[in-house]
Amino acid sequence: MNEILFPKPPPANPMPLEDWLRRTDRAESGREAFFQGRDSEYQIFRDALLSLNSDVIGGGSMIFQGAPGAGKTAFMQECMEAVRQYSTIADPWIAVLIDPASLKWPNTVVRSMVSAANAESERLLHHSDNRISATLKNSLEKGRQLLKEIPYRDVSISGVSLGNKELAESPQGLFEYVQPLLGNYHVVVFVDEAQNIVKDDITKGVIDCLHRNTQGIPLITAFFGLSDTEEVLSERGLSRPPSERVVNLELLSHEESSKVVQSVFEAYNFSGSREVRESWIERLAELSQGWPQHINRVTVAACRVIVEHGGEIKNEGLELALHHAQESKENYYRTILRRCSSEPWVYKQLALVLKDSDGVLGWSEIHHLTQFARSEKEQSTDEFLSDALHAGVLIETEKPPKHYQIPIPSFRDYLCTLPVNIPPDTI
Repeated sequence: MNEILFPKPPPANPMPLEDWLRRTDRAESGREAFFQGRDSEYQIFRDALLSLNSDVIGGGSMIFQGAPGAGKTAFMQECMEAVRQYSTIADPWIAVLIDPASLKWPNTVVRSMVSAANAESERLLHHSDNRISATLKNSLEKGRQLLKEIPYRDVSISGVSLGNKELAESPQGLFEYVQPLLGNYHVVVFVDEAQNIVKDDITKGVIDCLHRNTQGIPLITAFFGLSDTEEVLSERGLSRPPSERVVNLELLSHEESSKVVQSVFEAYNFSGSREVRESWIERLAELSQGWPQHINRVTVAACRVIVEHGGEIKNEGLELALHHAQESKENYYRTILRRCSSEPWVYKQLALVLKDSDGVLGWSEIHHLTQFARSEKEQSTDEFLSDALHAGVLIETEKPPKHYQIPIPSFRDYLCTLPVNIPPDTI
């Protein structure tokens, strides 16, 4: 393999402006047309794929984790697109998206992989020369037959059948069963929301197949999830998570944030002087603080104001755009708080302490600060932290571990000014 493999894919085509301004969930629209940044993260993904060559069967796993709004799904879509664009009839690659809940059903996982292989074979054959496509045609025929057979294969744990079908085998047996087909492809499995993977023996067996015992399938898996995904996967049976391939998705740079805003303005051909345009871009990027969720929200808010001014970027509209963008950010913060199990004053208390310290709290400090609130709910410190991580109030720092911070500086400021009283004698 040479050094030009798996370049980042070109930008997606932007949707019509009216549709872009109306959408409520970025994940609903597939790839983001204005995706920017994540170069170092993509290099880790690319390097992992380069290891999946003819001499390596089973490339292990990658873990990309971060708080809600960190851009995990958008980054995953870019990685999936890179795999699709590299695939050729002579060297077919498939990107397989697996729902985390399905990892407890090996038949479903294997069917998803076979279905993806069939779909890619059909796509490649549609654009191929018949003289070089015989192998792929045979693979497609074999794949279609496997889709009929897989539902009739039962799964067992340590030889104990989980059903009444005639054939009972382990998850490893199912992977081995489809190896004659999938061995002809390079398979990249993507698991989004990986923090929701169910813990049981069957799931452990499937994860082992996706990570290590691929049964001869050239396969590598990328897990995407919330900030505690590495810990969850370790509990679910991931053998020795690769330390160099565990990535925490954090803030984008100011330059990357500015490029997003600029690309939106250019895509929709907004008019206005260069000086005014640059002023808008600078202020909006600054307000976003590099948080992907915020970059999207502040840019949408600004574009709505621009549209109201006939598609022209004007000086007099900037303050209104910033006001609406700030409101959108605070709406997002209220959404985060509604996800939390504790009352808002608990998080205000944490934010105030974080603001007065170096911005990081250890496990024991959080244990002490939340003791009163947790006692009322009979909640352990680890349960409190899991809830806060999944809601997006806290993220675990990479160095040192078991220390936590609020992922967005403006969110910390918002929590500090909440109009709620901290009960006396709570510490």
